[in-house]
Formats: sequence, C-alpha cells, structure tokens
Amino acid sequence: MVFKRGQILGPLLQTGKLRDEAFGRFWIECTAPQPEAEAATPPQKTSADLIPPVLAHASGTVLDIGPGTGTQMPLLRSPAIKAIFGAEPCLGLHADLRACAEKEGLSDKYNILPCSVVASELLPALAKEGVIPAGTDSVDQLAGKEVFDSIICVRVLCSVPNPEKTIRELYSMLKPGGKMLVTEHVVNPWRTTKGSILARFMQGLYQLLGWSWFVGDCCLTRDTESMLKKAADADGGWEIFNLESSFGRSPLSYISGVLIKKSA
Repeated sequence: MVFKRGQILGPLLQTGKLRDEAFGRFWIECTAPQPEAEAATPPQKTSADLIPPVLAHASGTVLDIGPGTGTQMPLLRSPAIKAIFGAEPCLGLHADLRACAEKEGLSDKYNILPCSVVASELLPALAKEGVIPAGTDSVDQLAGKEVFDSIICVRVLCSVPNPEKTIRELYSMLKPGGKMLVTEHVVNPWRTTKGSILARFMQGLYQLLGWSWFVGDCCLTRDTESMLKKAADADGGWEIFNLESSFGRSPLSYISGVLIKKSA
C-alpha cells in the first residue's frame, strides 16, 4: 500500500503509522460478524458469547472503551442507556463506528471521542463534549462529581498503557453504585484448576515472539483481575465483584462479569 502511495521509505520512516493502520485493518477483520456455518453439532462457545449477558447491564451515561468499529453496538440499544461516549484512539475506525451508530439508530446517543482511555487524553475530550468542567486535568477533581453509570471494558484493558493506574482512574470516574462491565482476556490462571500450565507457557512464548508489537500493544499475560479488584481498595472494595473465568485451557483465557461500585 505504501508503495502505491509513492512512499518508498514508508516502511522505515513511518513504522508507527503503518502499525496503526495494519492493526485497524486487523481489528475490522477480527471483530466482523462471521457467517453461521452449518454443522451437525451445536456450535462451540466462544469469547463473543460472554459479551451479551454482561452488556445487558449497561444503563445511564456509558463510557465505551475502545469500541473499534462498533461490533458491540447492537447490544447497546436499551432505553435504559441515555448517552454513550466511545473513546476510540484509532482514527481509521471512526468512519465505520459512525456508520454503525447510524445503522443501529444510536446517532443521537453515541458520541465518538478521538482519544485513548488515558486520563490525559480522555479528560480533555470529555470536557470538549461538555461532560465535565473545562480545565479538568485530574480524576481527583471529579470526586463527588463522577460521570459514568456504566463503563464498558471489552477486549481493551489488555492494551492500555500503565494498566493499574488507568483502571484506577476509570474507577474514579464511575458514579457510586455504577457498574464496570468486563469481558477481557487475561493471564492464564494456571495455578488453579481452571487454568493450564501449557496455555500459560504459550502466552509467554507468543509475547517473546512479538505479539504485543503486532497486535496493537495487546498483552497476553496481564493480571487484569487483580488490577480491577485493587482499584476499589480506597473505598474498601467493590460492592459486588463478580467475575467468571472462561477458556482456561487456551492462551486466550477470559474473565467476564459485572463489578458494582459501593454506593455513597
């Protein structure tokens, strides 16, 4: 593609841009709905099956982290949802995301934020939309004025930078009684009966072979569950912390469930 554009030195001089573009194309292919194949046996459960029962809990003002092309948008048509803010840093996906919102009848509710979920980017974007006061540059300034009733984390916490800090900041933006809706692949729980030492070994091997570089900074070995639990320590823990483990025999092990912040 870069040669067609006359950018002969593109692969050497624009590796970051090329990687982002390649990941955008990869993500579109990866998350596109697949045609149902005819089979004599019932289809096997996949990670996609974990998502609908979790997102059914979305309500109020929603933060949708890394929505990509809007694959989950058909699950966000509940009248209980008043507004959705999709923080998507990959600008190449915005056209598809906008088209998806229109297709699902959510154009009036879905607001695309051209930023990552890192507070230094997210807070200015929210301020520009009038969601938080202008000049807010720290989540600490939102104490008592939290923004979101629901925060959606679907296959995104594996790639956010400084994950422990980022998750703690997300928690700070959640209203008392608010919900964090989680479906994430995580480090294999190989020390438990639900995990596999072979799958854990493969995770480490894939990481060594460059998985994170090729797949949008995704980390296969992130202990996201522990980070989520720790985020609420200052408040004495979550009101409800309900995460289920799935696919423990696979290098793509998952957790999914609903976390509820303690009410004020």
